Amino acid sequence: MHRSNADSTCSTGWTSALLILGIMAGLMTPTVFAAKADRNQPIDVTANEKVTDYKQGTSIYTGNVVINQGSLHATGDKATLYVEKGELVRAVLEGKPATFQELDDKGQLVKGSANDANYLAQQQKIILTGNAKLDRQGDTLSSQQITYDMNAEVVKAGGKAGGDRVHVVIQPRNKNADQPKDGTPAATPPSAKP
Repeated sequence: MHRSNADSTCSTGWTSALLILGIMAGLMTPTVFAAKADRNQPIDVTANEKVTDYKQGTSIYTGNVVINQGSLHATGDKATLYVEKGELVRAVLEGKPATFQELDDKGQLVKGSANDANYLAQQQKIILTGNAKLDRQGDTLSSQQITYDMNAEVVKAGGKAGGDRVHVVIQPRNKNADQPKDGTPAATPPSAKP
């Protein structure tokens, strides 16, 4: 059986495309990225149909697309990979919405959704468009568009002028770790007397 560069790169391309989902998971807390161990797991893709156009350098998966790799689980209506000269140029996951979830390296679930998740490989950018949302431990970032520049490590969220606004919810962190679970206040440490 003949395998072209487009076909072999598509499996490599899926790895790159799935890495973007892991990076998206890190957007809420830049120092926490998706589980690195997931990258060494096999990629399992199911869909109602797959069409690879070797001349155009595309692979299109349509109908109930499900992608699994380690703890990563992504779903969409359509996934498209664009390949040029054997290299992934762009990957797009579309849905109403397209969703993903993955455990980060600390074992915490990170979830996200958008109408389109667009990965631009050469620019190292991820663009979530249309009802974009990220959620990690109850912290959420919602906007019509969320862009992550991986090289600059910059996250930008916002819609068109006069359109929907960015919405961020940050949950309080447990600062009172010494607080007893019965609800009584923690004992005040004795003050130092001069």
